[in-house]
Amino acid sequence: MQYHLEMIGYDALLIRFTEADNAQLLPIIHNLSLQLTNAVDLDTVITDIIPSYQTLLVSFNIMKIEPHQLINKIHFYVKKILTDHLKAIDFPTLPITIPVCYHQSLAPDIESLSQHTGLSIADIIHIHSSTIYSCYAIGFMPNFGYLGNVDKRIQIPRHTAPRPQVPAGSVGIADNQTAIYPKASPGGWQIIGQSPLAADNLTVGCQVKFESMSLDDFQQYQNQYLHLQEAKS
Repeated sequence: MQYHLEMIGYDALLIRFTEADNAQLLPIIHNLSLQLTNAVDLDTVITDIIPSYQTLLVSFNIMKIEPHQLINKIHFYVKKILTDHLKAIDFPTLPITIPVCYHQSLAPDIESLSQHTGLSIADIIHIHSSTIYSCYAIGFMPNFGYLGNVDKRIQIPRHTAPRPQVPAGSVGIADNQTAIYPKASPGGWQIIGQSPLAADNLTVGCQVKFESMSLDDFQQYQNQYLHLQEAKS
């Protein structure tokens, strides 16, 4: 597996992996992120680590280390992980289960997805909720996890013009990715359901499974969740 390092500005380093697909790279990038986070020789040097599909962005304190010194250390950790061939991957063993209501009143794009794919809504729900997804990146907004890979049968491009407001908990599809909006925001993903949960506990490397729920259960669950949130505030 090939990789290369490049400076991004004066205080950030991008590690880019090549010649491997996203599924192969996920454990490598996840493990490298953990190694660098826990590295004793870098604990006062690295200020932030941002993993993504094929890259890892490392920000550092330029006052505490020279870029070429950090590059040498990064090479050491990357080569060690590739040499060990991922013998110790610290991945969660069980997927995070997120309840989702696919009722059309909460899923403004599920009917158009049905028309786009030629599948029934019931088939779309079954396919989407029977897949276990991996979280490849966190971005767009805090706690917004990019989950893949969506079954090819239900893939659909995002909207050409985003909606001005997508409700919190909305579950969407954009090509081979699916995601849940942790809070209300503009968004262009195809919305096929909604969860009563905030889903603010996703991390790169975790696995997620969606579980279909009825509209009545959604409303009860949402009311209970709101009461709990009010009690905490």
